[in-house]
Amino acid sequence: MWWRTPETRFELGALDWPGRRKSRGPPEVLNRLAKLAFGFPVTQREATLPHGAPDFAISELPACTVGGINVPQHSTCKARDLASAAIHDFKAIMEKPEVEHISNDEKSDGSRVVDKFPPEARAEAGVLLQVECTEGTSLRLAEDGHTVLLPQPTDDPNDPLNWSSRKKHLILLVVAWAALTSDFTSAAGSAPVILQAAEWHKSPNSVNHNNSINVLMMAIGGLIWVPMTSIIGRAPTLFWSTFLGLIFSILSSVSTNFEMFMGVRAIQGLFLTSGQTITIAFIKDIFFFHERARKIGLWALMYITSPYWGPLLANFVIGETHQWQDAFWLGVGVNGISLLLILAFLDETWYNRDLPSSAQPSRGQGFFSRLLRLTGLWQIKHHSGYFESVYDAYKRVLLILSKPVILLVLAAYFLCFAWAIGVNISTAILFGLPQAMGGYGYSFTQLGYLHFAPIVGVFLGEIFGHFFNDHLTRRYVRKHNGVFEPEARLMTIYISAVPMIAGLVLMGQALHKHLSVAAIVVGWGMHAFGIMLTSVAVASYLLDAYPSAPAEVCGLTNVFRALSGFSVGYYQQPWGAKVGYDVSFGTQACIVAASMILIAIVHRFGHQLRLKFGQVR
Repeated sequence: MWWRTPETRFELGALDWPGRRKSRGPPEVLNRLAKLAFGFPVTQREATLPHGAPDFAISELPACTVGGINVPQHSTCKARDLASAAIHDFKAIMEKPEVEHISNDEKSDGSRVVDKFPPEARAEAGVLLQVECTEGTSLRLAEDGHTVLLPQPTDDPNDPLNWSSRKKHLILLVVAWAALTSDFTSAAGSAPVILQAAEWHKSPNSVNHNNSINVLMMAIGGLIWVPMTSIIGRAPTLFWSTFLGLIFSILSSVSTNFEMFMGVRAIQGLFLTSGQTITIAFIKDIFFFHERARKIGLWALMYITSPYWGPLLANFVIGETHQWQDAFWLGVGVNGISLLLILAFLDETWYNRDLPSSAQPSRGQGFFSRLLRLTGLWQIKHHSGYFESVYDAYKRVLLILSKPVILLVLAAYFLCFAWAIGVNISTAILFGLPQAMGGYGYSFTQLGYLHFAPIVGVFLGEIFGHFFNDHLTRRYVRKHNGVFEPEARLMTIYISAVPMIAGLVLMGQALHKHLSVAAIVVGWGMHAFGIMLTSVAVASYLLDAYPSAPAEVCGLTNVFRALSGFSVGYYQQPWGAKVGYDVSFGTQACIVAASMILIAIVHRFGHQLRLKFGQVR
């Protein structure tokens, strides 16, 4: 919807609007106009239009409600009437007795609910991240005095948003290591396939199917653990799944035949996937909106490199011992460290913001009290009214599937990430086979060193994205009067497509023509650089677009990612051997390029689609 202001410059309250300007108008354009005109909060200023304020017609309005006025679609209304109604609407919201809008100099008595997204901080399909005029604002701001804290924190010291920076970052370390453990133990299984094939008298490609099954079960596991975070809490879900995952990691190391090994690897993937599917929920619980992209970047640094660290270290180990079991004992160690970190530092981060501080259940201090929250005993005691029912939790997962924005973005991610997993779990076959059989004839140690290429690419991607994502946010907010919308995150994906496409083409040509390993290193590193940028952008976008369902969107992301990797593991090597790696990898590059069409659709229409289909409740 477009609306045109008067031909001449005019002033409305604090709003100085140039003439002859055509602007895109959202469904709540008058609410935003009133905000700009009267500052924040409206109720602390004169709740009427200033004397002599101009009046002008706004046409082609979408169907919306402003104050008590129901505006039909395509109607024409007077700005003066609707701006007055918008002010009235703000007064009605701000004066609700059960909702408290805490300012910087106010303290809550704990008897009222603090609105986590006050109306002053809302902007149709986005949020207000920055205010210039802070006089009289009811919004709590960061130390810089301009950045709006979202969600708005309470005065409760047990509110995870109020925890110390040290505690928050220790929890970030815990959940990042848990995410690393998932793919580390999964991908480490690609290193010993040749040794296992020789012991069990099977082809390397047949033995490699255990890795594909492991990845498939990781996808299924995400659909189990995500609802559990809403039923029994974040901490118990991660603790018990990690504990059971450790048991099956040990069993994979002592398996005596392929059938037992295959079954154990499947169940191992089912449990350990929790580390990568639910940890975004922890980040959302303890960090403010403006902090999340950087924290997700640090989390993704460990998460995205984990499938490369696994085979890298596993190849080094079995290169010395020549025992395939040692690769999986390495996974046991990584899993054990994850469990110890959970016991040492993790706490329950779920905080029901629909309840006032005085109604929040008591959280005792000390290790024993925290252990009760880790094991779920505290959650069982306070379950009623604080956590969700089984029905509601699983219904939320299904509701996610009804959001076209999520499905479009994840379909694009599916088409991009598949090839990263495909290359990784096929490395031992592609490069470990003798040259006479079409491989590079690399030793285990050489295969290990080869995995440094994508790790360096991911690190460079984190360094670039760490600053570029913040730059995008600041630039967008500056150009949109302090308002931020999630679609701004998608710009990074266009940039990341370039190294992904170039990297796949270079790897395909190198494998087909047996070029120097330097070509493989550069191509794989470029592809990993792009994957890192894409992963952070996708996670940040979905979390910003649907902040009420962080675990659900993260879990569904993992399902799409894992399903793509599961399928590629079966056909990556045979496909390249049949048609040539230049053709197979070139086709993969074309698919990545085509996936950008889906991103472009969301970039252009995501705003409208999110409004039409609503949030996840």
